[in-house]
Amino acid sequence: MKRNKKLGYLFCGAIIGVAGCSGGGQTTTGGGGGGGQQPASLVVTLTSKPNVSLTNISVLSATVSITGITLNPTSGNAVPLTLAPTTYPVDLTRLQADTAFLGVVSLPAGTYSSTTLTFSAPTLTLDNQSGTTLNGTCLTGTICKIALPAGSSRVTATPFPLTLAAGQTSGISLNLSLNSAITVSSGTVALNFSATDTFNVAALPRTGTATGTFDLIEDFVGLVTAKTSTSITVMGSNGISLSIALPSTVVIEDPQGLCAAVNATCLVANQTVVSVNATVNSAGALTLVSADLLSATPQDELEGTLINTATPGQFNLVVANKVVASGNTTLTAATPGDVFLVTTTNPTFAVDLDEFFNNASLPPANVTTLFAGTGDLVDGQDVMVHVTAATGAAATGDQAATGDRVLLRFTRTTGTVQTISGQTFTLSNLPPFMSFTTNPLVDTITGATNFDGVADVNSLAVGQTVSIRALLLARSSFNFYAAKVRIQP
Repeated sequence: MKRNKKLGYLFCGAIIGVAGCSGGGQTTTGGGGGGGQQPASLVVTLTSKPNVSLTNISVLSATVSITGITLNPTSGNAVPLTLAPTTYPVDLTRLQADTAFLGVVSLPAGTYSSTTLTFSAPTLTLDNQSGTTLNGTCLTGTICKIALPAGSSRVTATPFPLTLAAGQTSGISLNLSLNSAITVSSGTVALNFSATDTFNVAALPRTGTATGTFDLIEDFVGLVTAKTSTSITVMGSNGISLSIALPSTVVIEDPQGLCAAVNATCLVANQTVVSVNATVNSAGALTLVSADLLSATPQDELEGTLINTATPGQFNLVVANKVVASGNTTLTAATPGDVFLVTTTNPTFAVDLDEFFNNASLPPANVTTLFAGTGDLVDGQDVMVHVTAATGAAATGDQAATGDRVLLRFTRTTGTVQTISGQTFTLSNLPPFMSFTTNPLVDTITGATNFDGVADVNSLAVGQTVSIRALLLARSSFNFYAAKVRIQP
């Protein structure tokens, strides 16, 4: 079955030649560089840079699994990092503003010339408005899924060669650039993990990271599956599980009023669905920064990127997260990058303030009144829909859902800084499917916006490529309220 952009999507199974998705992490002890001395340890995280150069083609989702990572010494055996799960799923469009924690590896002191990553077959979900058919079956004017071949990359970018001393704790963050890896030529989309400049590497911690931490995991959505007085475990729908230490004072964000106590008692095993932020320290241990309450009990929900249809209250949703409580077979089978045609029935509307909860710089009424009906749904918003029914399958291109509640969450997008004024800046060169009549205005919130690669908004520079995680509102004087601002390499 085909659907045009205003009705749904078309699945493309085209396979093309290629040379060559926030995480759980494990500690690995390996051989390599030397022996008989205290090992070094290395924390490894992953971010991404989206493709910002395609003409009239928007990458709505880019999902792939990492199947292996090794650190390669100048002499001796390569040291593998153990992934958990061993086939580690990531959505690279989310990682433009988020971070995946891949793990920490214990390895012999010495010099390491590179790291090698291997990947499963990636899947791209594209909004094709190019005027031409892509990969033989992805018609112009449609939202399509394209499956591409597996690949690998040997990363040698600075700070490689990396010299680690006995007992040293270090960290690196790998940045995978879809801008370098994805090409379109003669109607064929290809993804080459080994292309020049596909990977940049940053030493941890990056500028803007809180003192005493290596990195920050943000907006990891999942079910609390275990809780003690000192820790929680959160399981994402992609199979990644995070074990997170609880600080002495647990910060609960509850903009929906789900738990009156607003403390650690709100986190109930096998009941509470949360979005968590957590720091990563030099030992690779996670500590909770905040838990945003999404549901007090599990219910069928889909979260993802919204693209409107011509029918008010009906939209396409590119899946990023899901919660399945009913056992519905369509929802159970759904994976990130799938496209659902969502029809709302007498829906309620709400805004997940998350980091902005109880922040005096952004009173709730400033945003909640601006997301109150179907007319406030705009392309590019990230929403979570309470699903009342779901049918169809990805293979037949007819996944559909009905919903009675729409919760506005945080959009990930990337653009070029055009102007900076006070706490705000404007962006250009956003993805083609996001339509703005003028360059959108981004507001940063004192005490809430996290900066990555830059100290604060006043340290931004015109011309920089910036990724944001932000509430997108059509009727606000600010198009975006940013919880995260990241400078891209």
